[in-house]
Amino acid sequence: MDEKKAKAAAAKARKEARRAFRRKIAAETEALSLRYPATSVDIAASKSNANRPLPAPPQDLSPESCTICLFYQYKEPSWTTKEHKAALNKVQELASAHKITGRGRCAPEGLNCTLTASANDIRAFCYSMRKWDPDTFNQTDFKLEDGISNQNRFRTFTLRKVDELVGYTLDGIRAPSLNRHSGKHLEAMDYHEQMKQKDTVIIDVRNAYESDIGHFQPPKGGAQLLDPKMRTSGDFPKWLNAPETKEKLKNKTVMMYCTGGIRCERATALLNQITDAE
Repeated sequence: MDEKKAKAAAAKARKEARRAFRRKIAAETEALSLRYPATSVDIAASKSNANRPLPAPPQDLSPESCTICLFYQYKEPSWTTKEHKAALNKVQELASAHKITGRGRCAPEGLNCTLTASANDIRAFCYSMRKWDPDTFNQTDFKLEDGISNQNRFRTFTLRKVDELVGYTLDGIRAPSLNRHSGKHLEAMDYHEQMKQKDTVIIDVRNAYESDIGHFQPPKGGAQLLDPKMRTSGDFPKWLNAPETKEKLKNKTVMMYCTGGIRCERATALLNQITDAE
């Protein structure tokens, strides 16, 4: 029974994290489409905190609330087998020290986590990660959502050892280099502006189920939205290499989006690698 409750609580926390992220995007979209004054929406909250201090906790937080943190970070060059094991142990050590709960995946190519804790503890964990490996985790955008009900807090912390963060079935050795083929990161406001350009193509790199629930809709006369209708991420390389896809992307500015960034990070590198090779 306890195991069933733990699984249900974990699923609920993941759902709340996704909802929190979508609320931010929806607020920014509404501010643009209805031309609200900038003070009506906290646009600054959508900006990346990579290589920047984390935002301070709000002053009026309820003691019955927690904070959800979503983050991913690719590591290049990848961790060796020994380094990978050490990374697993270190993250688990820091999570225990700062009373972190949640779920994570640790691969030789990096780390991907959804975590919960108090507002102060979650920030202390993030700063500890940066202190442990500043060259890697100073670059991390720790997405924080404060004021979440404690009912949505994960009960335990679990970090899985995996071979690949996203199931593109590329294998870490053959995966495209992010250092050589990475794309350009756009802030939310800049992304929405680019959606107005008719020479732009937007690829939704989420799976078909997520896209059916909701997706970006470029304005009339603006960018073209492409939905690969993937069942799993492993379908993406084949779709990207298809002649009809290449024709649609030819001479276009290509933008991508997913939920938190981890899928389009690798997908963009894969596209750039294919383009450079041709």
